[in-house]
Amino acid sequence: MYCGDDAKSKKIAVALIRDAGFDPVDAGPLRIARYTEPFTLLVAQLAYEGKSGPEMAYRFEWF
Repeated sequence: MYCGDDAKSKKIAVALIRDAGFDPVDAGPLRIARYTEPFTLLVAQLAYEGKSGPEMAYRFEWF
């Protein structure tokens, strides 16, 4: 997931995310970043302290 207000910067972010082997998900403008950060912490909490273990991941499905 990435957020940003600058189209050129978002293109760079997409390239870096893809190079790392992930599918980029545009979460919108930079003001939304404050909501994505706690979500990431929640997923980590569920993965490392829950029954799923570190293999647990959240997957975005596009309709």
